[in-house]
Amino acid sequence: MTEPIIINKPKKRRKQTRTKSLGLYIFTVVIMAGIVFAAYRYFFPKEEEFVLNFYTYAEVGTMDFIDRITTGGTVTPEQVIEIKAPALANVIKILVAEGDDVNEGTPLLQLYSQNLYDAQAKALADLEASRQALVQLLDDQAYELITVQEKVAKAQQDLNTKQANYELQAMLYEYGAVAKVNLDEAAQAVTAAQQSLRAAERELATTIRTQENALKQAEKNVAEFEAELESLTEKIASLVVTAPISGRILNLNTKIDAEVQEASVLLTIADLTTQFVKCQVSVSQAERFSVGSPAEIVIGQNRFPAVVTYIAPKAQQTQDGAMVDVYLQLETNPSLFRPYSSVTANIHLGIYRNSLYLPRGTYLTSGQQLFVYVIEGNKAVRRDVRFGLIEGNNIQILSGLELGDKVITNSYDQFRHLDEIEILPEGGRAL
Repeated sequence: MTEPIIINKPKKRRKQTRTKSLGLYIFTVVIMAGIVFAAYRYFFPKEEEFVLNFYTYAEVGTMDFIDRITTGGTVTPEQVIEIKAPALANVIKILVAEGDDVNEGTPLLQLYSQNLYDAQAKALADLEASRQALVQLLDDQAYELITVQEKVAKAQQDLNTKQANYELQAMLYEYGAVAKVNLDEAAQAVTAAQQSLRAAERELATTIRTQENALKQAEKNVAEFEAELESLTEKIASLVVTAPISGRILNLNTKIDAEVQEASVLLTIADLTTQFVKCQVSVSQAERFSVGSPAEIVIGQNRFPAVVTYIAPKAQQTQDGAMVDVYLQLETNPSLFRPYSSVTANIHLGIYRNSLYLPRGTYLTSGQQLFVYVIEGNKAVRRDVRFGLIEGNNIQILSGLELGDKVITNSYDQFRHLDEIEILPEGGRAL
């Protein structure tokens, strides 16, 4: 009878195997953790620290901000007059220069035109001839009228005689003293006399109408020559060119001894007291203000009050899109501004009173201008902000800061990637 070599499994040995496996597992975990920790320490160094030794800072305050539309504008004279040559002429005197301010009636140029003087002499001779022709016509018409009137009077007298004879013949015929043929002959004579009278009267009426027409034409000729002479006299007087208005000489387009053509522009004068600023805004901007809205004109460092006086009812297409013309009336003396100069125009839309603000600084050119570093004890913490309007050297703060917060105003280029930096309090200087 055979028996197995190992009758029962050794329990103690199984327990020892489990203990060894657990130890090996723990050892493996410890080794792996050590490797991971070493790798972390190697590949992920300690968080970067930055110490700011010298800096400037400003405290958040309050001020009023004006919401405005800023655009370019042009100073435009309302009244500009081009003075033109009255005729072909030569310039013999120039009495002003470009940029001169002159009063109305001031002599500006003196011209000479031989053509005008020749035309004036001819017009004077024509006028004299037409006046003499009118006098002669009146004499001729008076004689002609008397002649025709005498014909009428003679015809009337003849008719009266023939009529009296007819009446006599009729009475004699009634008494039987004359024959019927004598009465008929007297009647025929009256009829012939009546026809002669009517012919003479028609001739008189025709003569009067003809004379009236001839007289009107002669008087018209005289009037035309008088008007021509007056016009030429005025043109000769205008050879001394005077200022039609008070203003400034903008352009002088001629020189001494130059020959100028009739209607050519000699110079340009503008009334500076009625100047305004012409500018353009987009269609959407034009909906944000109205006539009467306050504005200001900026020239260099100077600001001048103005007011909106005109908004065009329609837009016009430009390279910048649909734009609307806007006129601004200067509330200071418009003559202080150079005509056609370019200016900056600010149209005020509203005012934000007691808004938080900071002075502008190099920190605004760092990063994306959406954060600042606020001083908190010995450190400065990055804080997201929203900026708004700019007023001079100050910028409006819409959110992210509170009144009294101290903000570093240096450039953030060296540490803008850090949420927090250390600062040396003694290195700070307030703006």
